[in-house]
This record gives sequence, structure tokens and C-alpha cells, in this order.
Amino acid sequence: MEQNIVWTGIDSLSIEKCVLIDKGETIHSKGDLVGNKNNQVYGVEYQVVVDQKWETRFFDITCKVGHKNYAIHGYKLNNQWIIDEQEHPELHDCLDIDISVTPFTNSLPINRLQLKVGESKELAVLYINPIEERFTRVVQRYERLSEKTYHYKNLWSDFESTIEVDSKGVVTHYPKLFNRL
Repeated sequence: MEQNIVWTGIDSLSIEKCVLIDKGETIHSKGDLVGNKNNQVYGVEYQVVVDQKWETRFFDITCKVGHKNYAIHGYKLNNQWIIDEQEHPELHDCLDIDISVTPFTNSLPINRLQLKVGESKELAVLYINPIEERFTRVVQRYERLSEKTYHYKNLWSDFESTIEVDSKGVVTHYPKLFNRL
């Protein structure tokens, strides 16, 4: 099964196309986006592979900002993140990634956690900002408010928002940041 998704970015004036392909044992996503933040044009391509539990197994991200290029590649091996061929034991408890420029990666914990309405969960996440060329471990909280609504809070920055998803748990509306077409 293949699903094509298009988001527009509000804050960063971006347009993104994402394709999700369910291959049985894994779900593959491929996204391409272009945007403008603070008068800086950028382009990002990403690939993410998750297993049937929606645990991230692999990612590959390339970003171009002006004349600068940034790439980051990671995969999970024996519960250990290997990023650009280096082990990162401080990230061992991160089952999800969050790529700052796309709402797609918010769909990863939403689908993995399978929260009931009224339930919430804090989780460690590998946060990747390709424009700033950095990644780090952060703690986030998701609370399911209704069948298609989640309250999201990034505990390291106090950023929070109420995210809407479709029946497959894929983000449709992320106030002030992203809208799905």
C-alpha cells in the first residue's frame, strides 16, 4: 500500500511531499521539501524506515542551505544507535526520531504508542535539526485528547501544540507550523 502526502509549512514557508509505503514487515517513508526560514532557502530529503511497531530502524537525511550541505545517516543495531558510523550509547532509549522540518516524524510515536483517549506518555526522542546541523536526545510528551487529536509537548524547550491526525495516525494539522493539503 502506498500513501502520498503533501504538507505546507506555515512558519518556514515550505512545501513537502512524502510517500509512505507499507512493505509488510517495514514501513518506508521518503520525503522531499523546500522551504525558506529567516530568508534562508533550504532543501531537505529524508528516508525513514520503521518496523511494524513503528519503531525507527533507519534514517537518512540530506540538507542543503545556501552553499552548505549536511547529511546524517543512522540505524539501530542491537538497541544501539549508529549515526554516521559511530555508536551513540546516550541515545539507546530513543525509539523515535523527530526531524525538525517535517510533521511526518510526529506520526512515529503517535502510531507506536497507540494511546487510548486520556492517556499520555513521556518518551526519549532523537531530535534532528538538519538546518542547524545538529542532533540530540530530548524528552517529549504525547497525550491523546480524542480519536484524532494529540497534545504534544517538548519538555526540553517547553514548546507545545495540539496536533490533528487522520485515521492512520499521520499528521494533518500542526497549528502555526504545518497543514496537510
